[in-house]
Amino acid sequence: MQMKFLVAASTIALGSVAMAGAAHAQSTGSVDVEEAIVVTGSRGETAVNGFKSPETPKAKAVITQELVARQNPGKAIFDTINIVPGVNFTSTDPYGAAGGNLRIRGFDGARISATFDGVQVNDSGNYSLYTNQQLDSELIEQVNINFGATDVDSPTASAAGGTVNYRTRLPKEEIGAALNYSHGTFNYNRVFGVIDTGVFTPFGTRAFFSASNTKYDQFRGPGGIHKQQYNARVYQPIGENGDFVSLAGHYNENRNNFYRRVGLNDMRTLLGASTIPAAGNAVTAPNATGVILPTSPLDLGKLTDAQQQTIFNYNNDASCTLPSTAGGPGRQSDTSSCSSYYNTSINPSNTGNIRFNSRFTMSEKLIATLDASYQYVLANGGGTAVFAEADANRSVSGVYNRQGTRIGAGVGTGVDINGDGDKEDLVRLYFPSNTRTHRLGATLSLRYEMSPENTIRLAYTYDRAKHRQTGEAGRIDALGNPVNVFSSIDDDSIAVKDAAGNVIQKRDRLSYAILHQVAGEYIGKYFDDTLTIQAGVRAPFFRRNLTNNCWTIPGSSNDAYCTSESDAVVAAKYPTYGAPYAARKVAYSAVLPNAGFVYKFAPQMSVFGNFSQGFSAPRTDNLYGFDGVKIQPTTLVKPERTNSFDLGARYTSRVVQAQASAWYIGYKNRIISSQVLLDDGSTLNLDRNVGRVRSYGFDASIAVRPVDMFSLYTFASYTNARLKDDVVSPTGALISPTKGKFVAETPEWQFGGRAQFDLEPVSVGAQVKYVGDRFLTDINDVIAPSYTTVDLDARINLGKVNNKGGVYFQLNVINLFDKFYIGNLSTQAAASNNPQVEFGSPRTVIGSIHFEF
Repeated sequence: MQMKFLVAASTIALGSVAMAGAAHAQSTGSVDVEEAIVVTGSRGETAVNGFKSPETPKAKAVITQELVARQNPGKAIFDTINIVPGVNFTSTDPYGAAGGNLRIRGFDGARISATFDGVQVNDSGNYSLYTNQQLDSELIEQVNINFGATDVDSPTASAAGGTVNYRTRLPKEEIGAALNYSHGTFNYNRVFGVIDTGVFTPFGTRAFFSASNTKYDQFRGPGGIHKQQYNARVYQPIGENGDFVSLAGHYNENRNNFYRRVGLNDMRTLLGASTIPAAGNAVTAPNATGVILPTSPLDLGKLTDAQQQTIFNYNNDASCTLPSTAGGPGRQSDTSSCSSYYNTSINPSNTGNIRFNSRFTMSEKLIATLDASYQYVLANGGGTAVFAEADANRSVSGVYNRQGTRIGAGVGTGVDINGDGDKEDLVRLYFPSNTRTHRLGATLSLRYEMSPENTIRLAYTYDRAKHRQTGEAGRIDALGNPVNVFSSIDDDSIAVKDAAGNVIQKRDRLSYAILHQVAGEYIGKYFDDTLTIQAGVRAPFFRRNLTNNCWTIPGSSNDAYCTSESDAVVAAKYPTYGAPYAARKVAYSAVLPNAGFVYKFAPQMSVFGNFSQGFSAPRTDNLYGFDGVKIQPTTLVKPERTNSFDLGARYTSRVVQAQASAWYIGYKNRIISSQVLLDDGSTLNLDRNVGRVRSYGFDASIAVRPVDMFSLYTFASYTNARLKDDVVSPTGALISPTKGKFVAETPEWQFGGRAQFDLEPVSVGAQVKYVGDRFLTDINDVIAPSYTTVDLDARINLGKVNNKGGVYFQLNVINLFDKFYIGNLSTQAAASNNPQVEFGSPRTVIGSIHFEF
């Protein structure tokens, strides 16, 4: 499970991609192509304080280190791009190390491909983006966003809704170092340091090494965040024509407590049913055919200040004490103790990668590039469960006793888990879902310049992820704290075992996600370079090898029955359970064309357009569910497909750069988890395709820098994304009336901007963003209200050190006017399914001192 970004159809900047080294694409091959096809030297590279708008057929936006450095140090890069049209990122906290949710044009983060120096960072199993595990912001050279489209060599099986790609800066040619210390609200402390070796061999070799440590308290409730990160890069230029080899390493360790989400059921308990009506009361009404439809959606924006404060203060428990061994022998129960303790609501993760990038000139016309990587992930989402020691109490709190690795043998009558001399207790254990991933990837690209006006490129991508999902039970101490945050996955001494000697476990899966992809691209320049045509195709061939060592509870991909009982015993007791299996294979393939153009009808004016097809294969969990009827895997889930169109215009000068575009995306085979009615009248939950989504909108932005001391950027975006089909059962019965409903969590309107004044030695910047209403449910019966936030940054330069680098003090204020707003949403089908919310952070002040020499 893990890992973790952006450009919009219209963005801003005063520049083109004309300069060598100004990479605007994700892989080394894509960078090489873009640098080769633009006209160089005519105007040079232009930008407005970190914003760029590259002259490409795709709708893109680029943000550089200049803007990244103005944000609070260590801020998540996905949060920084929140100022780009069409993008909405809701950060879990003001500093970014707790994660957040990304949306671009209505697509969530799992449907957006993210890369880091050309390396895929979406989780290999569920495609999720873990935004708190990304590169330290000081080391990011730039981030670019494709809206609704991919590069032709995008190494992904999950990009239905565009890409976000960021790149590491190069080591500097002169020896130097930088140190940054930040302190802020909520006891925030962060230290970042980097050393550049400069050129240290006769061959031009240079490197950097960096480390950071971040620690702070949560802004609501007990708990905190601790993050440490280490990075290194060695860069070796080859010759004088831009060839190079580079080797980089990254390691990130997070120890996070979760903020408590507040659901509608919690709000009803806290505020009363008159404020938060029960499902079917006041907010819904039956239509002529008896189908329940929302008539007056519940608007959470109507809560009073006092009510907002009440739900804001609903948090996890700060302490707990377990009674399980306090009384000695006799029946004891942990059922009502420590279920909401903050220190088992955690998200520990260890992630790292090694990245190799290179470019080689094979001949005057042929260029080869190779990107390769290894990635490692170990993470879980915490949690506890209560177990019955006696066989008579088989099921407690929705989990199963004697859950261990299946060995096909029977067991005894129970086990004394807490060691008090009997088998009569209900014992709470730490019970997380661990995921460990080893991942290898490589992209090879060949670019051949047939003539100065005609270029072709071929690329091949290989990606193989070994994805191990387990759920080992582990001990917690008398105060409810886990003995090991990863439970007993690597420590048998703290494992809790059943009577047969097997570790109690809730899942046991091994998956291999394997991608082979071939791609081809043509770039042509016509009519004295006024018209650029770019056309390509990528063909991913994706396979999952699936092994499940546990029985599967019907209708669920996440609830397993891992037991020491024999297969025959389980089959007799639970005839609808799916049997364990090994080496089941599921394969998907697609041919995905894309084509676009840029036409410059005046030196400063151009129009552009692009068509691109996207593809997202079903996630691991989608493929482990059983239908409970035919007792077979749900292999009929189809990949999601998109057709994306953009048409726009740009105006570029050294003073003004403007861009606007209209877009349309057709989206089919959308996968959701929905409830299905069986012939016997029972229900179950299945992952299934439910139909189409149609979305369209526009993005517009303008950047102005009339004088060197002042720049202004403003943007606006409109998104209309609606479901075109109802959710129905296999027999055609209506399950959920979603046809015509707006896509949940997607704001219709967003706008904002940034202004910056530079009058040495002082500079001041301010940025604002408005986010419109968002629905919490697929049937649109609950609304999260609109909000506006304002952030401030100011810097004073204190002078140089040894005539280079320098010292400056920076002040950042997040949510300047201390507005209450709802940030992250956990959406559901309807209000009755208890959607949940998290809250945006209050006013936060950070002071930083930066030394560079």
